[in-house]
Amino acid sequence: MFVNLHQLKNLSLSGNVITTVEPRVFDESANLSSLTTIDLSHNFITELEPWPFIRAQHRSTTVSLRNNRITNFANTLQWILNCNSLMHYQRISLDLTYNDIKHIADIIDGWNIDGTVLGLGL
Repeated sequence: MFVNLHQLKNLSLSGNVITTVEPRVFDESANLSSLTTIDLSHNFITELEPWPFIRAQHRSTTVSLRNNRITNFANTLQWILNCNSLMHYQRISLDLTYNDIKHIADIIDGWNIDGTVLGLGL
């Protein structure tokens, strides 16, 4: 749907009835080279893939997923964040406030994040 929109910088889909975001919607194959802000707040998303972090490998990214129903963190792309890959990342701002997340470990386990990268020692 958003493929090859090179000039698109900000995308706001806030306040809709979106329930899922496919893992590759905002990845490099979509060729959204200028997109830096994605607002998906106030929707009904329950599961989140690590696509915000995958985008941050190539550009600074701000993603708002505030006020959704996120409880599950999936990783169908088998993405891994570790100390070696961290140095290649740009700045990322990810807002997950007002979701149904029970524990930070749910994110770490779901996305296969090395807890030491975050300084958590998990």
